[in-house]
Amino acid sequence: MSESSDDESTGILIALGMTVGLSLVWAFIIKDQAELMTWGALVMGGVTGLIAGSHSDHSQAVAVTCALATPLGTYLGTLLGLCLIAVAPFGGDFSDAWHLFADDTGQAAHLFKVEAQDRDWLFLFLSAPVGYGAAMLDD
Repeated sequence: MSESSDDESTGILIALGMTVGLSLVWAFIIKDQAELMTWGALVMGGVTGLIAGSHSDHSQAVAVTCALATPLGTYLGTLLGLCLIAVAPFGGDFSDAWHLFADDTGQAAHLFKVEAQDRDWLFLFLSAPVGYGAAMLDD
């Protein structure tokens, strides 16, 4: 394998790993705030794109990965945050919220669809070009 493809592979792994990690952090932020929020998608896209892009020599494949992973990661993190909010009054913890999330993702998605305002959808969709652009920025 060439060094360029190694850098690209590393960048993709960093983008996916950071998206998973930041999605979990976002779920707990939503739980602590006890409200639906999606502005973190823009932050997640920028941070993930900058770090993954700098480790991959600003590869377009990494930028596309950031553009796809960021909105999806924020959306799933938001759904998990809503599940954390739902189990909190009953003394539930992360494992209870995870079971609710895994067993009934459709209900959490329906709740998001009902509660989301236009700006929530806008933030999710704008996080894709933010992640892409941040990954393509030269140092």
